[in-house]
Amino acid sequence: MKNFWNKRTRERLIAPWGPIVDCYKAGAKLFNLDFELGVSRSAALLFILASISVGYLFLDESQKSREGDVIQEPALAVSSDAVPQHPEMKTPVYSSEEKIQTLSETEEDDKSVAFETLQGTLGSGDTLGLVLNRRGVTSRLIHDITTQMRPLFDFRQARPGDKFYLDLREDGRILRFRYVRSPFEEYMLEVEGEIVTARRLTPRIDRRRATISGLVSQNLYDSLSDVGGDHNLASDFSEIFAWDLDFSRSVRMGDRFAILYERLYNLREGRPETYIGSGKILAASYRGNGEALQALYFESEAGRGGYYRPDGSAMQRQFLKAPLEYRRISSSYSLSRLHPILKVRRPHRGIDYAAPAGTPVWAVADGTLTYMGRNGGFGKLVKIRHANGYISYYGHLSRYRKGLRVGSKVSQKEVVGYVGSTGLATGPHLDYRLRKDGKYVDPNKIRIPSGKPISKDKLESFGLHRDQVLSELKTAKSAGSL
Repeated sequence: MKNFWNKRTRERLIAPWGPIVDCYKAGAKLFNLDFELGVSRSAALLFILASISVGYLFLDESQKSREGDVIQEPALAVSSDAVPQHPEMKTPVYSSEEKIQTLSETEEDDKSVAFETLQGTLGSGDTLGLVLNRRGVTSRLIHDITTQMRPLFDFRQARPGDKFYLDLREDGRILRFRYVRSPFEEYMLEVEGEIVTARRLTPRIDRRRATISGLVSQNLYDSLSDVGGDHNLASDFSEIFAWDLDFSRSVRMGDRFAILYERLYNLREGRPETYIGSGKILAASYRGNGEALQALYFESEAGRGGYYRPDGSAMQRQFLKAPLEYRRISSSYSLSRLHPILKVRRPHRGIDYAAPAGTPVWAVADGTLTYMGRNGGFGKLVKIRHANGYISYYGHLSRYRKGLRVGSKVSQKEVVGYVGSTGLATGPHLDYRLRKDGKYVDPNKIRIPSGKPISKDKLESFGLHRDQVLSELKTAKSAGSL
């Protein structure tokens, strides 16, 4: 005990009570003063008690002062009002075109390790805030993430399928936040001390040529999948030949196809390469029903290209073969048809495409929307005026596409409405009609003009490119099941 009660120990224990001790000493000194000063001992005793009380007040204020010196850490260092600003550091100005601060992923990994990682995928009707809140993330943290990312990406544009990865430190503060919309669109937010990094990640894409070929078994999509193709490749293939083939009814078992296309790989330093999907179709062929079709991609100017036939004529035509993907034609163009509801014979100057309710309906060509509303037996109807005196009709719609109005410009294959059964209809289908110079015409019998062919000054370079890609396509045919 004697060793414990040394001078240093006494000073350490008594130090917090310094104000009280000082006041007591002053009172005690006054207590021992000579009575000649006229101070009674009772008055001195009262002074001692008052001094101790004052000392307590000093002690309380001293404790508050010391507590006030402790700076509480902010919940998230990326908040503009929470990050301590160095006198020589300016508040960073964010731009979607520039990287705010350079921090390599390797350096970040070496410095900090995430204590907890939250990840997820947005579903239908979800917002980032709702999903993170359900995972226990505070509203303040969510606000700081969206605020710091807003110059690069507005989360009001979030869509189902978007993925997020949130790495948190042990104290609950953010380490990094990654938001992935597609293999080609990804955003990153990183925090290291007072340094905030907000940037869009640009992937390194390696484009490799590949070929596939095969025979149609049940449908084009399944047949392409059987030989290694994906949904995007099948969709792009059908769009290339959409002006010459109606894939809803023209495809037959035994038809042959071959495709020369790009396979895309994401290359990230220090990580294995990953295949992210099919890219552009460079050349394609389709043989069936006595027809042999070929198409190739050619850029007449850097970054601007299209699909052409081997003779240089454009694949794209003014009108699509069909305005939707349908199951069957329930009624063709006819000058005398028994109406299924009215039970009388009358002309049917259009084509009825049977399809499930809600199936998207496309504009068959570029044009201007001239009518949108109910029209007698047509029910909900859309009319579009096109070049060369054509007007297309889309009847029995269940609803119109949001944002459309009379006067809107629409592009070929742009959705204008959805299949329904409004008006005089026995079930969901599209009544598609076409007029030329004020007279109805059979859409399947009109001669559809092609787009612009290869210009004369580009024919030589087009010929060299054509011979190369068609030669590669021929190799695919010989290697496949053709």
